[in-house]
Amino acid sequence: MSAIGPDDIRSADYALLPCAASTATAPCLLVVAGGKRVLFGTPPGLRAAMDGPVLASLDAVLLFSLQGANLEGLDEVRNAGWTAGRETPLAVGGPSGTRDVVAALNKAFELSDAEIFVKDSPKGGFGAALLGVLPGEGDAKTEVFNTGDLVVTKIESADGQAGYWVDYGGQRAVLQPCGMTLAVKFNQQEAFALSCGADSPNAWPLGKVHYLVEGASAEP
Repeated sequence: MSAIGPDDIRSADYALLPCAASTATAPCLLVVAGGKRVLFGTPPGLRAAMDGPVLASLDAVLLFSLQGANLEGLDEVRNAGWTAGRETPLAVGGPSGTRDVVAALNKAFELSDAEIFVKDSPKGGFGAALLGVLPGEGDAKTEVFNTGDLVVTKIESADGQAGYWVDYGGQRAVLQPCGMTLAVKFNQQEAFALSCGADSPNAWPLGKVHYLVEGASAEP
């Protein structure tokens, strides 16, 4: 039986898909819900772990921290997604400092972008190579991504880590990196939680596709 990929998830489903590059200390997974695709975590190896068309189809990327192990794959997502056909700038959210990181990456690849654009003319044009920034950087708690049915709330700790509540169809996933407790601690509703430690019923890395909502059961 072949592995389940993003294209196998129906538009009304809410599923968490494993990321082959994910580790306990540098987590990563893909959320597919309401027809949207949001990548959480950017460890190194994402270019090999995810097909180019999947990286090109992302609606947003959310970072758990700006530490090297959690950040090193962001340039892979940026560059591989663009050359594979991303048509618009990709929005990125995360803890304090994310805006500076995004600006630095965009600056670092200016020459490369120009050369690729002249030689290969990626589908989205020159501007689609860029990363943008989602709102809420530095806020302790804020909505960073909201399509009306899929809502992502960031919980940021004082030490620069970010956890997330991901809500769709009346169901919530709580995604929290190792070393952080706030996203689970302040959650006040039943949820599927991914975190670390012996007390966590679901620990990183996610091992298989997990459905929180399937098809007709999704709320409008």
